[in-house]
Amino acid sequence: MNERYRLVRPLATGGMAELFLGIAQGAGGFEKPVAIKRMRPHLAQDEGLVRMFLAEARLATHLHHQNIATVYDVGTHAAGLFLVMELVNGWDLGRLMRHAARRGQRLPPHLVAFIGAQVLAGLIHAYRRTHQGRPVLTAHRDISPSNILVSREGEVKLTDFGIAKREGISHGTEPGVFKGKPSYATPETVRGEPATAASDQFSLGLVLHELLGGVHPFHDAVDPMAVAIAIATRPPPPLPDAPPPLAEVVMRALSPQPEARFPQPEAMAEALARYLSRAGEPATSNTLAAFIAGLELPPTLLEQGEPLAPEMNATTLCAGLAPLQELSQGFAIHAEPLPLLEGLASRPIEQVAREAPATAAAPETQPGLRQAQEALLEAPEASQEPLELVERSPSPLASARTQAVPEGTAERRAPARRWKGLLGAGVLLAAGLAGAGLWRPGILSREQAITFPSLSVVSQPEGARVLVEGVDQGKTPLVMDNTYPPGSVSVQLTLPGYKPWKGTFTGGASATLDVRLQKR
Repeated sequence: MNERYRLVRPLATGGMAELFLGIAQGAGGFEKPVAIKRMRPHLAQDEGLVRMFLAEARLATHLHHQNIATVYDVGTHAAGLFLVMELVNGWDLGRLMRHAARRGQRLPPHLVAFIGAQVLAGLIHAYRRTHQGRPVLTAHRDISPSNILVSREGEVKLTDFGIAKREGISHGTEPGVFKGKPSYATPETVRGEPATAASDQFSLGLVLHELLGGVHPFHDAVDPMAVAIAIATRPPPPLPDAPPPLAEVVMRALSPQPEARFPQPEAMAEALARYLSRAGEPATSNTLAAFIAGLELPPTLLEQGEPLAPEMNATTLCAGLAPLQELSQGFAIHAEPLPLLEGLASRPIEQVAREAPATAAAPETQPGLRQAQEALLEAPEASQEPLELVERSPSPLASARTQAVPEGTAERRAPARRWKGLLGAGVLLAAGLAGAGLWRPGILSREQAITFPSLSVVSQPEGARVLVEGVDQGKTPLVMDNTYPPGSVSVQLTLPGYKPWKGTFTGGASATLDVRLQKR
């Protein structure tokens, strides 16, 4: 109850949560920089999302390993739930790869093997952890470059267990729903089969293949959905330029059939260790750190020079359950956003500051928070079914109808099921999998790890340019995450030879705009 946290500045925003640089404060002037993942305030009434957020926190209490980013604390405040996490002084692996590619460099094979071995060490720890005699995790389900962090000192840490397949608590399941990032999916999960440790092995194989080859093994696919089709229907290309023993390990992990992969993650880790023992190059945190230093990466958050405790009002969070005031003034510091969930655009920092309420409502007015507080006070009980984060019907908060101000004619409706709203790329995926005999409704829900409110825009005729708040989002048919703040959001459709159409929709709510454009 005495521990308190102060938000310093926003880092990223996703559909479910916001990520902040924060400070943990203690007795005697103790201060420690941390990362704070805060549930977006307007989602605190959604009991299903609250349960998912708490499930991630419960899982974190069982995971303590040098190759897993630590979750220090979980708590509630007036606007919602928050997690206090280790702030890794480094970058995600995807950013390292992109920066190296711009310099015409790749990680050397022995460091690729070292990174793979470190990720496997974290996964093996997670698979072995039990609660009341049952495994707490059977699959991470989101192994990807953005979830592998590499510190300035060469430490490798796996993060984001938010959609991990867990045992011990059940929220109900829905078979055939894919969770994760399509670009790092597996053949079996794209087919709608349950994820296992072998699925994590395949996803890690994709990451290692990308590190060795310099490009994603299915980089010729036009978008993430097309990549998922390729993963389900094509074998990955060979690695002719990689050392044969290492290429053999990676290609076995990428076997289309799970039973053809390594029987256990320990076996893959041992295969990487055997390669490293014969590689003739040292592979340690020190050698990885030395390689990183040569890339001349931009400063990390802790190296950017801002004071850890600037003298201005900041939002304060309490680790206990008592409601706190949240100040409207925030830090308008422009920093490169770090994606919280891949594929979600970060909002401007000024917008994050504007959204913070001047005086937050008491948690007693929010049923989701009441449940959260009760759950935090009770020890989780084991059940006989695994936890799955499933696609659900929209909550009352997320099912508000759009508010349009038409200059054409628009039909507005909430989608009955989220997968039906996947126009464009989603239809491409369905068609591709149907052609391969693999598709059935519900196999792929969305690119994001968790289903968020979506905005679907269709027009007659198709091909209209969609501008949301004046920003070009693409052409119809279009599906995008509706991560805009609650309230009226302006949208405009333009198409040569037709009159512009203007309207609005409600931010943070699932909606579909069906627009009939009028000729000039």
